[in-house]
Amino acid sequence: MQENVEQEAAGGLLLLETNIDDMNPQIYGYLYDRLFEAGARDVWTTPIYMKKNRPGQMLSVLVSEAEKEACARIIFRETTSIGIRVRRLEERLEAVRHMAKVETKYGVIACKVSAYGGHIINVSPEYEDCCRLAREKGVPLKLVQQEAVKDFEARLGD
Repeated sequence: MQENVEQEAAGGLLLLETNIDDMNPQIYGYLYDRLFEAGARDVWTTPIYMKKNRPGQMLSVLVSEAEKEACARIIFRETTSIGIRVRRLEERLEAVRHMAKVETKYGVIACKVSAYGGHIINVSPEYEDCCRLAREKGVPLKLVQQEAVKDFEARLGD
């Protein structure tokens, strides 16, 4: 994990962006999947207004230099975009992450644990695990998520 942080700090990440106002919104889910499969680090859309006050989406894709061409090809093939802005990121700070499993009264849940500067900054129960257990046990999803965080914190102590 540390190797990735050093590589990214050296300016190895690019941000691909394009504005789209004439595409079927059903395509975005498929597009996200394709971009992640091609190695994109992150993909998101931001609602914007374009020429003539048309609503649109700004598609943003975070990639390393190695994935730039593959992701650009996907954007051009799968969207109505005719141009992509490319910005080199000077720096990206990243928390160290690892997975931990907690045993709750509902079952085992994987949690993503993030740390920065030697301190835990976030614990995020895996959504799919929590959904599955909420359905199986017939309890609200938010209770399963809360239980996972509570049990993780109890495991650490105060």
